[in-house]
Amino acid sequence: MDYALERERIAAGEVIFDGCQEQPVDMDVTLPDYCPDIQRILKCQIYPRITSRSITGDRLMLDGNYTVKIFYLDPDAKCVRYYESNDPFSAEISLKQQADNAMIFASARVEYVNCRASSPRRLSVHGSFSICAKVVGTGQNEIVGNISGDDIEQLKTSVSMNQLAGFSQQQFSVDEVLELGQGKPPADSIVRSDAYIVPGSCKIAAGKLMAQGQVNVRFLYMAAGENPALETMEYTIPFSQMLDCSGADEECLCSVKMEVSNIDAQVKSDYSGDKSYFDTQVKIHASVQAYRKTDITIVNDAFSRKYDINIDERQKTVESLAEVLEDTLMHKAQIGMEDNQVSKVIDVWSEMANASAEVKDGKVALKGKYSLCVLAQNEQGTPFYFERLIDFTHELPCASAGDLKCEPSVTAGAISYHISGKGIETKTELRIRAEVMQRVTYKAIASVTADETKPVARDPSVSLCLYFADAGESLWNIAREYRTSAASIREENCIEGDSAENRGMLLIPM
Repeated sequence: MDYALERERIAAGEVIFDGCQEQPVDMDVTLPDYCPDIQRILKCQIYPRITSRSITGDRLMLDGNYTVKIFYLDPDAKCVRYYESNDPFSAEISLKQQADNAMIFASARVEYVNCRASSPRRLSVHGSFSICAKVVGTGQNEIVGNISGDDIEQLKTSVSMNQLAGFSQQQFSVDEVLELGQGKPPADSIVRSDAYIVPGSCKIAAGKLMAQGQVNVRFLYMAAGENPALETMEYTIPFSQMLDCSGADEECLCSVKMEVSNIDAQVKSDYSGDKSYFDTQVKIHASVQAYRKTDITIVNDAFSRKYDINIDERQKTVESLAEVLEDTLMHKAQIGMEDNQVSKVIDVWSEMANASAEVKDGKVALKGKYSLCVLAQNEQGTPFYFERLIDFTHELPCASAGDLKCEPSVTAGAISYHISGKGIETKTELRIRAEVMQRVTYKAIASVTADETKPVARDPSVSLCLYFADAGESLWNIAREYRTSAASIREENCIEGDSAENRGMLLIPM
């Protein structure tokens, strides 16, 4: 005999893949003729960027490019030179199932890099970076909220969760021709560029989301002239972008994540021939998720008072957004040098290493590391480079409850500094964003069938049994053992809750 199942469909995220794939970097470089010889390597780093994400069947494709950038001293040891190489990469990841309508979250992190000069004109670079991806399926999940049958006892749980109402992932660009500031020498070439996003307000209307914010761009450039020198320039570019999010409305809790996927900048000449502009394009990848609050009832367990039953089920976990936390931490650090006295700072920047978070006792405890990178001159005017790995911690209040996990992202923003002793003191703006996710684990029941050949054995002369219960013992477990109802045990023994209040005898109605 089959029992009728009353099902409810919810849209919630199911993690299909969450992992990393390593990409090796092995290259031998011969400097082009326009680059001077290498006296000493100052800094070598790999900068990977993911430019496209797609899924075909059960295959995740991630494409992008990586830049190997090398700073070194010329033969006179008075000027910083640089060389860079750009190469594409493609990563193919096998998923455990097809994911035709899924959200893709991907990032890249550098694992290690080694750079060695075998001669003044030749370099050998070995390293690797990891492509990390998370694929979240967005299909409909069926939850059994009730099993019809006079003989069926059910253990139900009521859960309040945010159901996925809509999502989109798209890319847009912010284009601007940026003028060098007054008093700045004209540019010959761009040595290093980076950008970060400061999100602003978001407004939802009729399946669309208007996102505002600004892109902060910073350039380290080589000045034009007979005696080239490195200069820095910073810009703030406001933007306003309409993003699609079908199904979202004003009642939804929205998550908007924007990250810089690429920076393309070229030096541009003005009408007089001076190179005074940066023609800049910043590509931004945006992910929008909208959630609507939903109350659902889930059958977690069941048994029959008359027969043995077979339940075809499997355990399943879905995730939904519970809360979005944002904060800014101004983190101070002091970097000391033993071998060199800093007389001038050429450039300071930071590179995020890692960040993790734990939800506990109503707080999100965040910890991580970032590298502070310093290009400076000593008292003799010789450029040198040093960096330090800096630890940070931070706490955010969290109002959500239940089975929670946190997925943080930390972006290093503006950095201020001053020279102190042999080193420098810095203050780094860490822009923190933490998504608190609620996990609901339930039994996905496919069918419930009674084995009518195995009826429950009962003694018709017995109407009550005595049971010695421990304090706090579950009434449901007791009812399951005796094939009776938890409600009847509760009523017979004047118990208000779902467990035995004290250690002692209980009357079990049969």
